[in-house]
Amino acid sequence: MQVIELSVDLIIVSSPSIRTRLDAKSLANLSDSINEVGMLQPILVMASGTKYRLVAGERRFKACLRLGRASIHAVVLSGVESERQVQLVENLQREDLNPVDKAMALKTYMDSAGISKTAASRELGIPRTTLNDWLGVLDIDTRFQDALLNNFYDGSSPLTASHVSLAKRFAHKMGSEKLVNTILDSVIYYSLTRAEAKRVIRLVETAKDISIEEAVRKIRLKPNSKVKDDTSQEWDPDKLVNSLARSGDYLVKANAYRLQGLSSEQRYELLRQSKALSKLLEDLLEMVPEADDQSTKIS
Repeated sequence: MQVIELSVDLIIVSSPSIRTRLDAKSLANLSDSINEVGMLQPILVMASGTKYRLVAGERRFKACLRLGRASIHAVVLSGVESERQVQLVENLQREDLNPVDKAMALKTYMDSAGISKTAASRELGIPRTTLNDWLGVLDIDTRFQDALLNNFYDGSSPLTASHVSLAKRFAHKMGSEKLVNTILDSVIYYSLTRAEAKRVIRLVETAKDISIEEAVRKIRLKPNSKVKDDTSQEWDPDKLVNSLARSGDYLVKANAYRLQGLSSEQRYELLRQSKALSKLLEDLLEMVPEADDQSTKIS
């Protein structure tokens, strides 16, 4: 491999990016950093005729374009290395790749290469248990994947990939896959940390007649103190109605003209959040019993 100063006009971004979302704020911060201290790590490219195809370093490349740079430091791969493998290894080590994208990237790599988890672990230099934990987020309900993304992007959700791993191991041990949803729902409802979730699972496992709610109250019970009153945190139908009303008021004011000017990152995030909200509302409506009075029904 060799490092060269490469004209940005010679770089082709042809392969689909592992990242489905390039955060605009993060990209701006990276641009500022490169402008102040320079680019500490070159991008990776492979020769493609008279040009070079980008393998890894999309954020650095876009940050340099944002700064109006005419050239960029690049490592030219010899072609012996697997393009997807190099791209994965680099991106999996970066902190801005969300857990769902990370899992999808791994699955795509394994499927395209036709290799097992053991082989992928060996080729990528990642422990097999870690691969299992990462891939575990792909077969959970979409609502939990959205909760993971909400947490990753500094939202209010407490759910992490580590919670998912705990829930899956517990469900497998107990021989009931339905327990995965039960545990993850509890993590979200009670805002359990990983340590708290682990203690709750241990209590439920050892004392089989105890409910998850009781286990939560026990692990949060401090010596010589009363049980914390969580009633203020309980789900409130009136708050839900008010929240939906506020959202509806904001949505009807949406400016169609301004929506046309959204960046690709904004479009992606808007569509993702809208689809997630739509699915949550569909699930909610299925649970709401129909009114006895026919005149109050909503058609």
